[in-house]
Amino acid sequence: MKGIETIHAIRHPFRLALDKGIYVDRFVYSYILFGKHICLIDTGVADTKPLIQEGLKKFSRSVREISFVLLTHAHPDHIGGALGIMKNSAALFAAHSADLPWIENVEKQFQERPILNFFELVEGPVPVKRVLREGDTISLEKGKNLKVFETPGHSRGSLSFFLEEEGALFSGDAIPAAGTLPIYVNPGTSIESIRKLQSIQGIKCLFSSWHDPISGDRAYRIMEDGIRYIEAIDAIVQDLGQNMPPEANGEQWGLRVLERLGIKAQKILPMVMTSLASHLKKEGL
Repeated sequence: MKGIETIHAIRHPFRLALDKGIYVDRFVYSYILFGKHICLIDTGVADTKPLIQEGLKKFSRSVREISFVLLTHAHPDHIGGALGIMKNSAALFAAHSADLPWIENVEKQFQERPILNFFELVEGPVPVKRVLREGDTISLEKGKNLKVFETPGHSRGSLSFFLEEEGALFSGDAIPAAGTLPIYVNPGTSIESIRKLQSIQGIKCLFSSWHDPISGDRAYRIMEDGIRYIEAIDAIVQDLGQNMPPEANGEQWGLRVLERLGIKAQKILPMVMTSLASHLKKEGL
């Protein structure tokens, strides 16, 4: 399809530190949208900047030609390479206001959402020149427009983008991949956001952060799988919730939840504990 010809997916491998000497392997996708000008959706982490450079070079383009960098949200694997792009281009950075403080002040993000190897993942802050909200349209060039959707849940300021002319939906981390570590701040809001994306007509290809590009009706099925996964997590958390131990032993409770999900782990990331605990703020979804 035409969208594949003008959209290049880049898979960024990285690792998160769980404890001293203990890491979990992760990956994330960013996307290059080619045209007269170049738009980059998310930047990966700091040390994978060369992957973006290589992806551009394959098409005889360069980082200098990037005009827009759209950030789906503020987490390290999405903004980590942003400063490197800023240093080598005149790109305009755009994001939602709710996540802007963590993009422009990465020290603040580290203090509020600590990750042991945060500063290995994030090179530094960047200024956000355009604040995006629901219903905004980003004109890339004549005949190419990205429609903005607010899709909170994974973070308060998560965004998704729909390139209507190509039928291409860029969902960031709004749709969890079944069987992976749950990371969100509000499960109910996450489901509402996925439902919003499901209502978009004409999706021909889904470009998410955690799936290989998905074409056709399967894109809608992946969204439903994401909802079912959050609901399955909720059922397990509610089942174990009454037996949640004191805070000091909360990690063991979290590991039990992950074990019920079929995920083996020695340690649990604080952000995963936040996700699981968010299910206990109310009864069910």
